[in-house]
Amino acid sequence: MDIQPRARGRAQLWYHSEENFGALAVWTERNPGHGEDADPLVLFRRSSGRGLIAVFDGVGGAGRSVAGRTSAGVDRTQAWVASRRVRALTEEWFVGNSTATILREHIAGRLAHEDDGRGRVRGSMHREFPTTLAGLEFRMTGAEVSWDVLWAGDSRCYVAEPELGLQQLSRDDTQSADALELLVQDPPMTNMVSADRRFELNHWRGRAPLPCLLIGATDGFFGYLDAPALFEHLLWKTLLSAQDIMHWSALLAERVSGYTGDDASLAIVALGFPHFNDLRVHFRERAERVDAEHAVPLALVRPDDRAGLITAREHSWRRYRGDYERRLRGCAEGAPV
Repeated sequence: MDIQPRARGRAQLWYHSEENFGALAVWTERNPGHGEDADPLVLFRRSSGRGLIAVFDGVGGAGRSVAGRTSAGVDRTQAWVASRRVRALTEEWFVGNSTATILREHIAGRLAHEDDGRGRVRGSMHREFPTTLAGLEFRMTGAEVSWDVLWAGDSRCYVAEPELGLQQLSRDDTQSADALELLVQDPPMTNMVSADRRFELNHWRGRAPLPCLLIGATDGFFGYLDAPALFEHLLWKTLLSAQDIMHWSALLAERVSGYTGDDASLAIVALGFPHFNDLRVHFRERAERVDAEHAVPLALVRPDDRAGLITAREHSWRRYRGDYERRLRGCAEGAPV
């Protein structure tokens, strides 16, 4: 089944719902017609219970060089081309049933490399056709889902469980792994997909009992909020206000367009929830807890109270960090959790 997008302002929405499986994707662009995020990727094979979600954020700072021009005369940067090319290669890899270790070689061998031919000395920050990639190849078996996390860059993968909430599965390719520090400082990436330099495609495995959510997001969704817990709050606040999965995707697009300073894309699969209302019921208690412990205290800080914001978000992070990072310990050790 090929799900076509629906336009919602500057956003594109995809959604599908059936018994025990639901999916949505959201894509928005900051600069109309020039968004460097590719469309989110959501694939699922009912016969095998195998699927893939992935997001791709063309790295505009490193790939601002113009790669070409459309028939309408619109310039396309290397970052714009890279995210879409790597998306297509990732889809090709999944459909071809390759193993996780081959995806890096599949991308590296096929990602177009074009010399600008001008003989200029490029800075160390420049990359040819640079993009992030964050993906979860998953398989539903019995009462659990297992996955391979695959990523390069600072887009992220998550699992969300009704009791433990949102848990990060990929470790940003930056010097720091502290989500609050990354939110405040936004350091440069140490690894990304590109055509002219060797990149690493990080890979590790995990599993979780059903029901749960698997999520992929570019930093436009999580990188412009006041505290790490507020991304989870956004998910549940919109979920509990939604009438169905289409409405949930629309609310997410509306909310992210109101606060982000970047292009933003998101992919979610809901696994093991018989119907959309079951999904809402399962996460209601968690939503109330995140709201009371994190969103409300942060909202009470006056807009001009910088010191108060710093104190409130540090307090939020101390309470939130344990469960949020519990699976990252397994990522660091190279073992499933």
